[in-house]
Amino acid sequence: MWFVGTSRPNGAAHIHGVLCRLRRVQREADECESALVELERAHGDLQRQVEEAEEQLEELRRKRIEAFERFWLARERRDRARHVSRRLQRRLQRLQRRIRPFESWAGE
Repeated sequence: MWFVGTSRPNGAAHIHGVLCRLRRVQREADECESALVELERAHGDLQRQVEEAEEQLEELRRKRIEAFERFWLARERRDRARHVSRRLQRRLQRLQRRIRPFESWAGE
């Protein structure tokens, strides 16, 4: 076997060598297990942070869309008000042109 030495002086030495190897491998497995626990904890923390950041991003996107909607509504109201204003100004100018000739006759 690959984990057992090639020379076999006696059975007790062989058992001792296997036990040493077993303890070393178990210690390595325990170290890896504790590292895995710590890494899982860190991963869980990062996952929570990512989820919070995604929630914040979703909220910010929603607010951005709402602000954009308010902007467009205000712009449409402004454009409509300008349109009505221009129409009223043209109507007023037409009325003034119609009334002026009569004012000059009345003033004479």
